[in-house]
Amino acid sequence: MAQRTRTSLRLRLLVATVALLALALAAAAVAFERVARSVVVDAVHSHLAARAKEVHEAVVRFQGERALTVRNWAEAEAMQMSLDSGDPKFAEDYLRRTIQDQGGAIGAAALLAPDGEIRAAVRAAPGAAPRGIALGEMRGIVVDLPGLARAGQGDAVADVVPLARLLRGAPEGNALVLTAPVKDFAGDLCGYVVGAVTRDALARLLGEVSGRDGDYRPVVADAAGALTFSTPGIDAAALAPVLAAPAGAPGTLERLEPAGGEPALAVRTLAAAAAPRWATLMLVPERVAYGKLTWLRVVLGLLYAGVLLAAAGAGVAAVRQASRPLVDVSASMARVSRGDLTARVHAEYRDELGDLVRSFNVMVEEVARSRDELQRTEALRREVQIAHQIQTAILPVSPAVPGYEVAARMKPADDVGGDLYDILAFEDGFWVLVGDVSGHGINSGLVMMMAQAAAYGAIAEDPRCSPRHVIAAVNRVVHENVRRRMGRDDYLTLMAARHVGDGRFVAAGAHQPIFVVRGPGAVEVVDSPGPWVGLTAGVPPGVTEYEFQVGPGELLCLVTDGMLEAPAAGGELFGEDRLAQVLGDLHGASAPQALGTVFSAVEAFAASQEDDMTTVVLRRKNDDR
Repeated sequence: MAQRTRTSLRLRLLVATVALLALALAAAAVAFERVARSVVVDAVHSHLAARAKEVHEAVVRFQGERALTVRNWAEAEAMQMSLDSGDPKFAEDYLRRTIQDQGGAIGAAALLAPDGEIRAAVRAAPGAAPRGIALGEMRGIVVDLPGLARAGQGDAVADVVPLARLLRGAPEGNALVLTAPVKDFAGDLCGYVVGAVTRDALARLLGEVSGRDGDYRPVVADAAGALTFSTPGIDAAALAPVLAAPAGAPGTLERLEPAGGEPALAVRTLAAAAAPRWATLMLVPERVAYGKLTWLRVVLGLLYAGVLLAAAGAGVAAVRQASRPLVDVSASMARVSRGDLTARVHAEYRDELGDLVRSFNVMVEEVARSRDELQRTEALRREVQIAHQIQTAILPVSPAVPGYEVAARMKPADDVGGDLYDILAFEDGFWVLVGDVSGHGINSGLVMMMAQAAAYGAIAEDPRCSPRHVIAAVNRVVHENVRRRMGRDDYLTLMAARHVGDGRFVAAGAHQPIFVVRGPGAVEVVDSPGPWVGLTAGVPPGVTEYEFQVGPGELLCLVTDGMLEAPAAGGELFGEDRLAQVLGDLHGASAPQALGTVFSAVEAFAASQEDDMTTVVLRRKNDDR
């Protein structure tokens, strides 16, 4: 019984080992095939790219050589003689002799007068004829070619046009027409020489460049797709499904699935810089590209079968040895999955097992660190959200004071802003506070709330106190808390203005200028002199009180520097003058309308918000109620 048990255990262990090894070998086989496929794809990609570049350069070079030929024809004395004498024989004899030297590359050539009238026309003769054939019936016909105007301004130009536009009775289809200007001895334009490179000539060029490698097929087209050609024997209809496939980026390997055709791999080139901007697409059937993978699969299968048999016995011992650390790792992973990030595996193994254990321990440590960091980040986010809610809650929601329309808005640059504004109404008057803490963010928001609380406390204790007294109270609180206790160097600008009746305000504290809209286009700017708050203990030196008056129907606008210093894309600031111009058009507007207009103007001007933006608008009612 014990013997049978031991045999059964060995058998099960052997089966498990072989199964694991077979699985590993299968995974390796898949990975190897993917690698081999990647290598084959890279090789095909490189070959296609090289062939596409070769074909592209050949076509561009071919066009350049033909353009040089047409330019040489234009400079021949025979062209000038035909144009001067009116006798086409000079040009016809010259073109009949030289067109055959192109070996069929240029199918037809013509000499045109400046108005496009054909003075002489020649086509290449078939076979090995020594001379071309003159086309006397074409004389006197006026042709309209797009390149005539451009060729008259400089060098030879190239266009893709129907061949029939140059030669009547020519077969249907487009051709590459090269046009060069003919100039007299004084350098004045007196005509044109044109040469037509047919699609068949271009196809023969691709046949010569491609050689015997029939699996790789080039397709060349101009930028507009008017002239498309491939190797000889391939017509435009056969190329249509390939060209209809979505185009990829030049230089990348594309997989094309043309309708009615087999899938293919392709690489295309960038369009040439010179007209007509040839672009080349080199493609190969997918079955040809991946054909080498078939015998690799066979060899790989035989190799892995031998390895599987040879490693079956050795795998038993390896599995036994490997099972213990795997069990340890598995148990630790189970603890981690339950949330216990203190789980670790003792690093008592070497080689790959030791690497596995160390990697696991590092992974658990990183997960624990990431969790702690996430918790701290979430806690900070909640604190910032609470600070934003507190700051928003202490701002006046719907400020209202007798005799005035009031509208105010603060738009912080961060979640928590450093701007301050408040409207405090009492029985015999009201106070307006506007300030700005240095910087922005949480720290500035805390200082802002300190200053707001200190100002409110001083005013609530004695609503008839002087604005200078309010500035001094805020200065004491900010200097004590920020400078001495927190050890920070934050400060703020603050203006406290008390309405004493009949539109008269008494104010103290340095801040941005005060804008009073007196009438259409009439804006008075009142400076707010004084020191910054929080820099020194006691009453800040230089605190003076000043007054300003707001008449019935007039607007009072108070802003922070975030409005005036809002930057445009070029760095220009919104500025006082631009704000005064906006306010000058708001006479008669309500306080909410004026507030919305000011903010819209600043936001439309600014490329980005770099500071907190606050605006308070008060409009004195005409009836003072």
